[in-house]
Amino acid sequence: MRKLFAAALGLAVVAAAGFAPAAAEDKKEEPKIVVPYVPTHNKVVAAMLTLASVKEGETVYDLGCGDGRIVIAAVKDFKAKKGLGIDFNPERLKDCTKAVADAKLTADQEKTLTFKQGDVLKMKADDFKDVDVVTLYLLPSVNRELKPVLQKGLKAGARVVSHDFDMGDDWKEDKKIEVEADRTHTVYLWTIKGEKK
Repeated sequence: MRKLFAAALGLAVVAAAGFAPAAAEDKKEEPKIVVPYVPTHNKVVAAMLTLASVKEGETVYDLGCGDGRIVIAAVKDFKAKKGLGIDFNPERLKDCTKAVADAKLTADQEKTLTFKQGDVLKMKADDFKDVDVVTLYLLPSVNRELKPVLQKGLKAGARVVSHDFDMGDDWKEDKKIEVEADRTHTVYLWTIKGEKK
């Protein structure tokens, strides 16, 4: 299961080897929008990363990472050079530790993974400057709030892929597919256009 709490960068940094506790003041602060814990089916994970054309050497961020399965798959199966997962709920970070152990990654692959506790709606454009792919399974309202930050922060050619929810009528997806798993899932893809300074 993947409790997708709307989550953000800059609280406790958690490496695959073990998680550092969040500061006490951060634990008290609830996110503005709480997203229910729902897992991303493994077939959908593969479809998201395939649609985003994750390549060897790229950096993948998963916002509301749940048990970390998307960034783990990005590193293990798609040879991403770095995977970062962010979730507000510290219990999900414990799930990430277990998922990393269960994935039987190499030591080098484990070193490429980082998990952080935080609120994704507090992330800034600069947090995304070196990111190639951002994955989401949040809510439409959260996607809409993240949209301007992603559009400003991501470099030209970077991709955003979302499970089940779009970015609103004013940012039309470049591609949309349906994935049959436990039900019919929709996956959306956007590519950042233009030159970025």
